[in-house]
Amino acid sequence: MGRQPYEAKDIVCFRITFFAIFLAVPAAAAPFCDDLHALETQSSAEISFQHKPATCKFSVGVSGAKNTHCYWGFPYRSDDAAKMFQDMVADASACLGRGVTVMKDQSVNHPDAYDLRAFKLDEREIGVSIKDKGALQQTLVFLRVQQR
Repeated sequence: MGRQPYEAKDIVCFRITFFAIFLAVPAAAAPFCDDLHALETQSSAEISFQHKPATCKFSVGVSGAKNTHCYWGFPYRSDDAAKMFQDMVADASACLGRGVTVMKDQSVNHPDAYDLRAFKLDEREIGVSIKDKGALQQTLVFLRVQQR
């Protein structure tokens, strides 16, 4: 069967893994960092993660901020989706460096599982989230990059 909804033990395990990877700053994050920069400068709307291309679109927020939104689709509650989310969170943090502020989104009134990590460093903002969509029988991993 696939992954179950997020539990407290998953969050503790995630935090331990996150800090271990953060301290190591993996070289594998370098291509992802280059892709993030291209999305931030709007020089590209294409990104792949773990050799899986994303679907991306541009948007403009109410405040005028320009964003690129990308997503990857997986079977509902897929372990592969959970792994991509965890790996992307670690890589995004490594790309922004030690001064980054990482925030977890507040609870939302959402019938399926949802988790978001928002990264901020000076004017840079990146969001990585995972959403289980029961009606679609899909789990989606999202990347939001605010353009500079």
